Amino acid sequence: MKDFIIDEDLLIIKDAFGNGDFAIQEADQQNIEHLLLSQKGSYKEFPILGVGIKKYINSPDATSRLRLENEIDKQLSYDNFYVKTLDVNDLQNIKIDGNY
Repeated sequence: MKDFIIDEDLLIIKDAFGNGDFAIQEADQQNIEHLLLSQKGSYKEFPILGVGIKKYINSPDATSRLRLENEIDKQLSYDNFYVKTLDVNDLQNIKIDGNY
């Protein structure tokens, strides 16, 4: 899916004449990252959207990992992302395979 690219602010690309415009590129990774990091209520128009992954990071409990996996799958589905595989065994390297 193509969308605006955000790198701490909207990314602007300048052409040969020095005119700038918003960068529009593939944004699947960016969308997933924002969804994982955001808390419920972060998006006022969609108050139940967001995983809030930071609350799961320091939990060694296996039950928390299962809840996290379930929450990621549910939230990505809300965003119309089809999840083929999802692996949260290593929280520093979550693997998500799928597509919009």
